[in-house]
Amino acid sequence: MISMDMFLPNKKNPSVLHAMSVSLFLLMQCMVVSIAYAAVMESTSYKMSADSVNVGGMYGESASYHMEDTVGEVATGDGESTSYRLRAGYQQMHTSTISVTLGTDITLDPLTMTQDTAVASTAWTVTTDNTAGYTLSVDTASVPALVDGGTGESFIDYTEGTPGIPDTWTVTSAYEFGFSARGTHVPSGTWGTDADCVASANIPSSTLKWRGFDGGTDIDIASSNTRTDITGVSTTMCVATEQEGVFAPSGTYTATVTATAIAR
Repeated sequence: MISMDMFLPNKKNPSVLHAMSVSLFLLMQCMVVSIAYAAVMESTSYKMSADSVNVGGMYGESASYHMEDTVGEVATGDGESTSYRLRAGYQQMHTSTISVTLGTDITLDPLTMTQDTAVASTAWTVTTDNTAGYTLSVDTASVPALVDGGTGESFIDYTEGTPGIPDTWTVTSAYEFGFSARGTHVPSGTWGTDADCVASANIPSSTLKWRGFDGGTDIDIASSNTRTDITGVSTTMCVATEQEGVFAPSGTYTATVTATAIAR
């Protein structure tokens, strides 16, 4: 969830002096799909999660059950020690795991009559032993994403030059809210590159690419075709707001962002 002080489109006459307070808050949620199969062989189109050397086997099913058997495979079964567990055999197919940390909630600096932009960030760390890798995506519960629950006022979701394609930050005669991403597994061709979310204090990075949320639609921000190391890989989501040419109405605006990590 994102909470910010003064960050909504203001329909008030900019020629009228008034006290403005726009509070912006972002609440973070995480989802993880924890069951996947490790791939031992792959081509450009397919991944084989497990293989075995045997003399036969088949798949059978009825209205209530299904069965898959293997004939002639050797050295199968469970084994374990104090530190390890072995599940040998094609039919035991190792199940991989995935986890994602909970991102911290964000509070953006308030927009005021003298401050037109605000930038902040949160991060998630994904850890998986799945040899086929993972995908990390984000979405929001509402459209537009950043809303004042008391007044119903809202910021426009950032408008890209080409809808759905991240681009450099530009807002014209509006108040808008958008996001970008950076990290080891973030595709730079889509999201650009920068060591930070800002170009300078509260100014969105000019080398990252930004887009608006698309309520209810998962937007991929990071992915990998291999397992992570044991410490995982961190991905940062940058968020930004701007009121350009018009003031956002005073209020407290909140967005709820859900991050989902899925093992491939």
